[in-house]
Parts: sequence; structure tokens; C-alpha cells
Amino acid sequence: MTKQNAYIITDDIFMDSLNIISKNFSEIPYAIVGGGAVQVYVTYAAIKSGNFGSVREINGLSFILRKTGDIDISFQYDPTELVKKFNLIIAETKGFYKFHSFSKRFVIQHKTHRFNLNYQTEPGDLKGIPSYYEDIITTAMSLELPYKTDMLQLKIARPEYLVVSKLTRGKPKDQIDISLILKSAEADKYPFDSEEVRSILKSVNKADRYDILAELMP
Repeated sequence: MTKQNAYIITDDIFMDSLNIISKNFSEIPYAIVGGGAVQVYVTYAAIKSGNFGSVREINGLSFILRKTGDIDISFQYDPTELVKKFNLIIAETKGFYKFHSFSKRFVIQHKTHRFNLNYQTEPGDLKGIPSYYEDIITTAMSLELPYKTDMLQLKIARPEYLVVSKLTRGKPKDQIDISLILKSAEADKYPFDSEEVRSILKSVNKADRYDILAELMP
């Protein structure tokens, strides 16, 4: 069955959602996590290594990226003030999109197309490695993606944390994401620290999951 309202980064609603994050949260400590972060990092590494001027210039993304209906964001910010910011987006943005604000979820809609910004405000919201919630945000990577005539300024969890998060789940789709992260880190010339991953897994009683990474590493 085809999943409705699922997209990749080359779809307008996905990039427009990233634009909303870039425009409204640049001064707030946050990190994009999960599958959304994987898409952002894979695309960033491809643009950097291939010197592309647009996300749509990258061939093959539709074959390697898993479609998603949301972007997950971890914030280190007062939850009440965060809701005010989302409500301000609703109040100040007119035209193409409609917005809906729910508890821990902000929905971007155009006609029947919907995309969610799921947000976390405390360690308990983060599955798998909640004790690393603050560090994921404070050590987030800053990167740029071309968007129309502008550049988006975004912050995502470091590759090590993206991989750990995927390993704690251990599903086949997560292993595909891990392979993409590793290949992108290589293209980005990022010094991926597998021993840090091992240490984090050990601290959350998932040391056995490191074997999955070992098999996937080049």
C-alpha cells in the first residue's frame, strides 16, 4: 500500500518546511533528528561533493531516500515560548499553505498534501537515547542547503547520533539509513567516530547493536 502524504527532500512541501525551520528557529538551540535529518545530511553531502546548485540537480535521490511524512526536531527551549513561535508562523504567513498547531506537532498543508513538524522539548520525548538529548542539540552540525535564490541555515544531529538512534531500533529500514549516513560522511570527509557510537550504545545497554554497524562500515 502506498503511504499517503509521504515525501522526499526534492518535493516542494519538504523543502518549504525546511525553509520554515531555517527562518524561524535559527536563534534557538535545536537539532533535526531521525529520518528527516538523514535526508538533509545525504543531500548536503551530495551537493558539497558534486558542487550542485540545487537539490533537484542531484540524480537518484528518489531511489535511495525513504519517503517520510514528517521532520522530527529536538528543541532546548521553553515549550510555552515554542508554541507562541508556531502560532506566530500561523498568524504571519498567508497564501499557499495552511497551518495547524497541535501538541508537539505542527502541520503544513496545501490542498490534500500534509507534512508534519514533530517537535520534542524534553529528554523523555527522544526514543532510544534520552540521556543524550541535550548533547545532541548542543553539538548539532550547522549546514547549508540551496533553496530557490537563498541558502537555508539548518542544524542537524551529528552522524554519530543519527547512527546510534537508528541502531537502537535495528529495523531493516534503519540499516538502509545507516548505510546512507556512512556513505554521506565519507563524501563529506566527515571524521565519523565509530568508537563514540560503541560507547553510547554501551551506556544505553545496546552494546550488541554495534555488530550491525561493523558489518555496514566500508
